[in-house]
Amino acid sequence: MSPGATGTCYVVDDDPSFRTSMVALLASVGYHSSGYASAVEFLKVAPTVPPGVLLLDLRIPHLSGLDLLEEHMLLLQRFAVIVISGHGDIGRAVRSIKAGALDFIEKPFASSALLDLVGSAQTALAKRIGATADRQDALDRTASLSPREGEVLRMLVAGAPNKIIARTFDLSVRTVEMHRANMLAKLGARSTAEAIHLAMLGGIVPWPLPADRRY
Repeated sequence: MSPGATGTCYVVDDDPSFRTSMVALLASVGYHSSGYASAVEFLKVAPTVPPGVLLLDLRIPHLSGLDLLEEHMLLLQRFAVIVISGHGDIGRAVRSIKAGALDFIEKPFASSALLDLVGSAQTALAKRIGATADRQDALDRTASLSPREGEVLRMLVAGAPNKIIARTFDLSVRTVEMHRANMLAKLGARSTAEAIHLAMLGGIVPWPLPADRRY
């Protein structure tokens, strides 16, 4: 990792010297870094601090790193977690991956190896945050539709043409076209394909059409 890296990192470790050295290492290449002596201490600030990479020691008194992962999975969705494990902790490290950690590294490790992991974690976190933002945007847009416009969108996701939509809801084809136009305008979609993409991103369930009515 070359100097000039950007992003935020958090180090949770009860060893003061190790914690300080990790914060200094991360800061030396450009990360905004802070350290916490316990998982409990980190939990107090986790809901309000910016998303970032969390370097989490597995063996912490009171609330272990593994306990933090397994008991607070939803809260940690905003962080890309790299578990720091000691000798003989491979089983617990694997459990941490199953609990949501992105990766793990065993002590002792080279600074370059850690920085490579942090760089990859930052990239993964950015993609995750972007996907979450896109999904929320799709949810917000589809929520603006009227009940009928929502039904028309579900029919389109199912692959139904205007004639089938009109027949299903006992509407004229012209009325269906009007609903489609209004739907596209509300969604801010330039095409039906874009509207369908938004619907799928927002988890819209296709209308349950018989196979012979989809085309």
